[in-house]
Amino acid sequence: MLSGSLPFYTNMTEFVETPYEDKQIRCPRLGGPVTFAYCKVERGALPCHKAIHCWFEQFDAEKFFRNILSPEQFEKAFLEHPAPKIVTLIELIEQARELAKKKNQE
Repeated sequence: MLSGSLPFYTNMTEFVETPYEDKQIRCPRLGGPVTFAYCKVERGALPCHKAIHCWFEQFDAEKFFRNILSPEQFEKAFLEHPAPKIVTLIELIEQARELAKKKNQE
């Protein structure tokens, strides 16, 4: 594995390394530099939903992901729209409230 790169597993079993692991671009979501290695695993077993858009000028990222991911994984990663940030924030707040209630009941 290249130094500083994170492992990427297809179907959580097959390791795939690219020559782009340590290349960096500015992440529009995080506002700072990130490596392709990070973008591949940003959502655990799935890449960031913007990875193809962000990396297309560097190499054929869509082709890479289509070759590596199953059709179902590709669809989930890039074709399904993620929840809006406000929805995610509300869900996190609700989870925190539930956790606090459980701790107070103990």
